[in-house]
Amino acid sequence: MILMQFVFQNQYRICVVASKSVQLEQLRKWRTRPERDLSISASIVELRKSLRKSNKQLNSIIEVWDEIVPSQLYQNATPTSLRAGTLFVTVSDSSTAYQLNRLLRASLLRELQKRSSSTLKQIKVKVAN
Repeated sequence: MILMQFVFQNQYRICVVASKSVQLEQLRKWRTRPERDLSISASIVELRKSLRKSNKQLNSIIEVWDEIVPSQLYQNATPTSLRAGTLFVTVSDSSTAYQLNRLLRASLLRELQKRSSSTLKQIKVKVAN
């Protein structure tokens, strides 16, 4: 009877130790960060995804821009990029920049924010060289 208890206790300990090691291995799998793919092809895929997203946002703003901006400013002002909610507009000369800034102060930014689907926080105007 004592021998049976000893064998049973040892088997129980082995089972407990085995189940704890399995649990420990499972925790190690869950808690470790997955390895990142650092290949060039993976980087190109990520770049394409980000460009597609930013182009979609910029295109939606340009469509609204074409409707809202007056024709004399539209000919001389071009939205060039959208980064972190800031629309960068390049203008041909300083007088166009002045007129565009006046229009921005009036209501252009709010109109673009209402009509476009992308996030737009501010507009920066730059005179082309």
